[in-house]
Amino acid sequence: MKSLFPKKSPFPNLIMFDSLKYKDFRMTWISNMLSGCSYWTFSVGVSWLILKETGNSSNVGIVIFASMLPFLIVSPFAGYISDKYDRKSLAFIMYILNTAFCLILFLCSLFNFYPILFVASIAFVLGTFRTVQEPTVSSLIPNQVPKSNLLNAITLNAATRHGSRFFGLLIVSPFIGLNILDGGQFLLLLSFIFQLSSTYFIYKIKTVSSGESSSDSDILSSIYKGIKYIYTNRLVFIIILTVAVHCALVMSYESILPLFAQKGLNDNSGEYLGYLVMVFGAGSLVGNLILSSAQTQSFKSFLFLLSSVGSGVFPIVLGYAVYFSGANGFILSMVGIFFVGACQSSFMSVTTTMVQKIVPDGMRGRIMSLYLLHAGGIMAFGNLILGSLADYVDYTWLFKLTGLVFLVYFFFLFVTQKRFRTDIISII
Repeated sequence: MKSLFPKKSPFPNLIMFDSLKYKDFRMTWISNMLSGCSYWTFSVGVSWLILKETGNSSNVGIVIFASMLPFLIVSPFAGYISDKYDRKSLAFIMYILNTAFCLILFLCSLFNFYPILFVASIAFVLGTFRTVQEPTVSSLIPNQVPKSNLLNAITLNAATRHGSRFFGLLIVSPFIGLNILDGGQFLLLLSFIFQLSSTYFIYKIKTVSSGESSSDSDILSSIYKGIKYIYTNRLVFIIILTVAVHCALVMSYESILPLFAQKGLNDNSGEYLGYLVMVFGAGSLVGNLILSSAQTQSFKSFLFLLSSVGSGVFPIVLGYAVYFSGANGFILSMVGIFFVGACQSSFMSVTTTMVQKIVPDGMRGRIMSLYLLHAGGIMAFGNLILGSLADYVDYTWLFKLTGLVFLVYFFFLFVTQKRFRTDIISII
């Protein structure tokens, strides 16, 4: 597939930004950053409104569950669609629909109309659009940069997705405690504006890309082909299984972060919740930028190992942070959440790159949608379970135990699966 090559890179001396010299990838990168800002301001705004209205962490878990459930239900069909139709056009449609529903939810919040069933339904619809959008946009990227730049492009793309937590909340957090609407309503307004802006940049992309199922009229056999590929390719299966365990244990904290901010940091306005998500995003951004600048296979492998171990260690640190009073507890919380973001996002970027490099282009949409099924679908149930448990047990132990269990799993995998240890070095 043809990409547009500018005469001069806008970042000529920075290796970590190398892929941005390709115009279409640059448009994708900006669009994803803005769309990510929209998602995280939406997530924080809705979570805070629901917790403030109901005082129940379980209800926050229900909304987060609803927003992630489409990754479990819709993902196989999303992959088929992204391999059948022109990926840029499909992504553009999803962005328009996302924008419309963000506006609907904001307008409803102005009238204080956000019953749990209604909000969960809107969250499910928005999650459905994102489930189609993510594998579609991810499948465009390998057609926008040379293969030698793929890890750099994917990590930069991941930096927009995770780093948007930082930029989105950096912009809005100082205003949450002010009387500019209600804090949650203001976040929903910004969510709409971010999403509208991202739609413009996705429209500017000219990449033409579609998969092999564009000539396959049997949707079930096409989906089955993708599922069979995952479960018969041992290395891909191990990678995706590890991603599922990672997401289930140490990436399902969205439903309990509002409770962490409210009880652990004495947050009464949602401002500290905004800072937690912002600092998580800052860590994600730094982690991915370091990864994007890695040049040698050994250094890339070291970063993957470090991010895997850190994904288990730093949630444990976060679980102990609230035992420190005053400023010390706040600072330790921010340090812990920063490294949680850095490690988790780097882990996900490397595993995404592994899968992208292994699978053929014609099946990439289906495989990436199944990757999202195992990641997002598991996170949906993880948030539902942790959000419910937080109403009955000490929420700090949820951070400690999940971090510890993931460490045990990863070390067991690393010791017993020799092929996993050796092959990741050559793939990354």
